[in-house]
Amino acid sequence: MVLSSYAGSLRDAVLRAKRPAGEANAALLVGKHRPTLEASAIDLVVPVPMHWLRRSLRGTSAADELARSVAAAIGRPWSRSLARHRATRMQNELSIELRSGNVQGAFRSRRRLDGAAILLVDDVFTTGSTLSACCRALTAAGAATVDVAVVARADTESHHDA
Repeated sequence: MVLSSYAGSLRDAVLRAKRPAGEANAALLVGKHRPTLEASAIDLVVPVPMHWLRRSLRGTSAADELARSVAAAIGRPWSRSLARHRATRMQNELSIELRSGNVQGAFRSRRRLDGAAILLVDDVFTTGSTLSACCRALTAAGAATVDVAVVARADTESHHDA
């Protein structure tokens, strides 16, 4: 599920949301995809995790804010069940070809998720490398399904900085 392209005023809103609040973007995302979200029988909403050091420097995580707001809007619990146990370079600092290797093995579940239907939430999808690595960690922890919801999809042809 994607709300829109990572361009123009939505790109500006996503960048602003990287500071404290993703409520408006979460409301738009849920509003657009409510039937799909309700049909998915989601057990838990999980944000793409930020490494603890980067989070402490920024003071917030856009994915956490979005996941919390999405969970509230659909009446499901949210949890930081996934951890980025290894610091990685920022994906936007790397070429598209190097992104997958950068996040390979960087994520682990903090607990067993046996049989759970997970909604993984992030702000921007570019190549899918981070989301794929997160999905692998969640399924390794026993998640039955992992659906993904993002606010924006970057155009990899024109936005190598997304």
